[in-house]
Amino acid sequence: MHAHSSSWRSKYRKSIQILMAVLLVVYLWFPAGPAYADESAEASNAAMKQQEDVYQQLKTGKRVEQQQEYTAPEQPTVYLTFDDGPSKLTGQVLDILKENDIKATFFELGEEAKAYPDFVKRVVDEGHTLGNHTYNHVYKQLYGDFQTFWDQIQTSEDIFQDVAGVRPKFVRAPGGTYTNFDAFYYYFLNQAGYTVVDWNVDSGDSKRQNVPVNEIIHEVEQAPLKHEITVLFHDGTGHEESVKALPEVISYYKKHGYVFAPLTANVKPEQFHVGKSKWTRSMSEAHFMDLLKETQNYVLAHTPKPDPTEQNAMQMLQEQSEVAREESTEALAGQEAAVPLEIWLGQGECMVLGNDQYELENGRIELPIRTLIEKLGGQVEWEADTRTAKIHYGKKDMEYDIPLKTIRIYTWGKETGRYPLADMKLEDGVIQVPLRKTIELLGGQITEAVMDSRQREVSLSFRKSFLFPRT
Repeated sequence: MHAHSSSWRSKYRKSIQILMAVLLVVYLWFPAGPAYADESAEASNAAMKQQEDVYQQLKTGKRVEQQQEYTAPEQPTVYLTFDDGPSKLTGQVLDILKENDIKATFFELGEEAKAYPDFVKRVVDEGHTLGNHTYNHVYKQLYGDFQTFWDQIQTSEDIFQDVAGVRPKFVRAPGGTYTNFDAFYYYFLNQAGYTVVDWNVDSGDSKRQNVPVNEIIHEVEQAPLKHEITVLFHDGTGHEESVKALPEVISYYKKHGYVFAPLTANVKPEQFHVGKSKWTRSMSEAHFMDLLKETQNYVLAHTPKPDPTEQNAMQMLQEQSEVAREESTEALAGQEAAVPLEIWLGQGECMVLGNDQYELENGRIELPIRTLIEKLGGQVEWEADTRTAKIHYGKKDMEYDIPLKTIRIYTWGKETGRYPLADMKLEDGVIQVPLRKTIELLGGQITEAVMDSRQREVSLSFRKSFLFPRT
């Protein structure tokens, strides 16, 4: 009886195993039956509807892009950019940058890269950023239809990959984007992961042939000083004067307290607004869908596949971060704006600024110069005619010159120092200055800093010759 029962159970288990195997095969061949098909069709229709909506928005001239966060540099920064190279002049430009320990960005043409591959490689090897400036720079071809622009970007990119082993993600439109790009150009490049970069200072070296050095320098010096400056230069054939002007332009920005850096993914790109196109072109919905598919295929082809283990670990970290952020959001609500700033001056002295007396911008403390000086016991006078703030403290006098963005230091009436301060600005009749840079220029330094949602304090130390000898 026992043996018969055991045999029966064995046959039963085999029958169940066979049935499960059959069901598994059916599942693999027909994943979820009609319900799955319905869900897939629904998702496909939703995606198509979204693409149609995007097309209609772009057709009206409205830009549609993926949002990205950028980090402003603590110090005033200049991004030197060079277009139309490489050429025989590129080596001279690289030499000048190397002498000054400066990194820059080169937007190069694929056609020229084939002629001067060594300079492309040198740009990358020496730590500069390589950008894509299309293949041949011929406006009529590039702006007749996005397909041609896209094809030239791809052709140049392949050349850069072969020569220097990189695929540049920065793109500069020949002639700039204004009146050349429309919303579609921006959209497709953004979808493919490219960053379009224009400029906010034009050196004027391409207005005509052989623009003289003094004119180039004048154009640069006339441009407004901002916290981040992207300068347009050219290192293509025929720009010998640009090479000659470069050292003086570098010196000019250094005198105004700027540092130099190459473009990176963290830098917010300068982009012109979309103006009325000077080119006659159209974009049908069918053509839009074809181009969108092409840019999406590019992303799939050039995105490295993540390691499953690393991907799982990253997902776990992201989930943990989300939970932590949700738990802390409610507790931190309203605290950011209410945190005072404590500035410790040494020897137990501390001045406290309310949240309405300073600003925290991208980790940089900015405060009114009057607040700082008067907290230290000095006096401030404002001369409206010259837009200069005159400060007196002990034996020292200072002049904060807004038009020149310069601090002049006087000791017993004699000028003893002059310092550029590019971040000096006048807002609603108040001179705002960065705390760290101001303290450093005036002979002190920040030794410690705590900046979080509950506590904000900095500790300063001063040399004996510090501008403000406290009594």
